[in-house]
Amino acid sequence: MERNWLVPLHQDQDLSISVAVRVDHPDLRGWSEKEGGLFVQPPAALLEQLVALRVHLDACLEQDGPLQFVPGSHQAGQISADEARLRRQAGLMVSCTMEQGDVLAMRPLVLHASSKAEGHSRRRVLHFVFGPRKLPYGLSWQRPI
Repeated sequence: MERNWLVPLHQDQDLSISVAVRVDHPDLRGWSEKEGGLFVQPPAALLEQLVALRVHLDACLEQDGPLQFVPGSHQAGQISADEARLRRQAGLMVSCTMEQGDVLAMRPLVLHASSKAEGHSRRRVLHFVFGPRKLPYGLSWQRPI
């Protein structure tokens, strides 16, 4: 296995969307460039409309470090790191094991994590994010479908 990493409980890494051009507006923050693409953190109202589909190219069973979720956390909007820690300490995590070819639909605002794999799965996943066709603030998707 070439890579085997722990992903701590988070939602902040999934709060950016890929857009075509920069638009100056006080509600848009966290502008960044990654691998030649432009990303921004829009308001929670837009993030709440997003759905991510994760297509599992490999099985991801309990020993493979599957995604773990805090159920219902996507309904709380953006959650602070302190609140995320409290929710984890409360033991509210649910594991989501997947077979090869399974598709997982999730809201990017859900608190999620994964542990290091103890098995030999490669955990390859294709991750697609879908949102409203028309974005607010004059934004446009970098690669609209």
